[in-house]
Amino acid sequence: MPRPETTPLVRYHQLVQVLASLARSSHEVEAVVQAVHQQVGTLFHAQITLLALRQPGGDWRWELYEENQRSTQSIPFYPDGIIEGVLRGRPLSIPDIGDYLEVFPGRFRRMVREGVLLDVQVRDEPKNQRAQSMLYVPLEVRGERAGVLSIQSYEPGAFDDTDLEFLELLAQHVSIALENAALREELKRLTRTDALTGLPNRRAFYHDVPLCREKARRQGRELGLVMLDVHEFKQVNDDFGHKTGDAVLATVGQILAQECPSPDAAFRLSGDEFALLVWEPRTRLEPLATRLTHALRAADWPPGPGPICLQGGVALPPPDGDLDEWLSQADARMYTAKRRRIVGNQVDWGLDFGDAAHARP
Repeated sequence: MPRPETTPLVRYHQLVQVLASLARSSHEVEAVVQAVHQQVGTLFHAQITLLALRQPGGDWRWELYEENQRSTQSIPFYPDGIIEGVLRGRPLSIPDIGDYLEVFPGRFRRMVREGVLLDVQVRDEPKNQRAQSMLYVPLEVRGERAGVLSIQSYEPGAFDDTDLEFLELLAQHVSIALENAALREELKRLTRTDALTGLPNRRAFYHDVPLCREKARRQGRELGLVMLDVHEFKQVNDDFGHKTGDAVLATVGQILAQECPSPDAAFRLSGDEFALLVWEPRTRLEPLATRLTHALRAADWPPGPGPICLQGGVALPPPDGDLDEWLSQADARMYTAKRRRIVGNQVDWGLDFGDAAHARP
């Protein structure tokens, strides 16, 4: 394929358009990833784009586009890899990968549809089925190296010094877009998250539950809403102080998050009030209550409060009611459970729905 000839002015104009697209996409990291792959083709004669981002655990997330097909893989970090070298060092231009590995032996990984091949013997592959020339530039987010951007071509010698300069310019703006997107995602997460327990908060509850209810309606499935609160929590604060009370709530939040994984969900609504969204509650609520009771018994509670019990009330969504009505029904049943607790016949540890079926697991 002949290389299209463009003047520097035309190419800078193309770069401006690409940067504008990145700016519009910087509301979330996934949008930035897609914008990079979609726009690279307007600047470079490349069939492959690779965006490699470091993950919190240290591995890579590889996002590769090859001829309009996208592949995503989690890749281990190898200190002697080409991308790892770029991450630590400087931009790299490889006119021919076979010649390069003859001079600089290292670990070269190639992503394919079935997975990732390590230590590829590039000379054993048909040349028209693999990238031969490539450019790599590091990405820096919040002052730290966070990834590598690469463009690749099936043709040897497809890129020149000008291509590398433009890729470096592009990488700077990709880094800015990724940083802005990460900040926005973090801000969005914080607005949805209760700081003490780490659970989704009331705002997240009113956003997520209607979506789940609509999904359940479409799929013909059943949802149950469980309201919970900590038995005599005010007494805990009065007797042991708010620091201990906060520790109790934080522990409850950890237990609910652990025992109610997706597709179920746990929320902290306010104070010591929590809500659970449970799919297919007629068959799944009983084992969930058992797991929660065991977890509450085994938890490492702060010194002083003694046994911790949660009271619960369960409601199915009213046919024509809104979320507030559904919440009120579950809340009313929770308070019924409170009133049914009598001395000598109560749950000291675990989850209490105020009836014999759930009082003892």
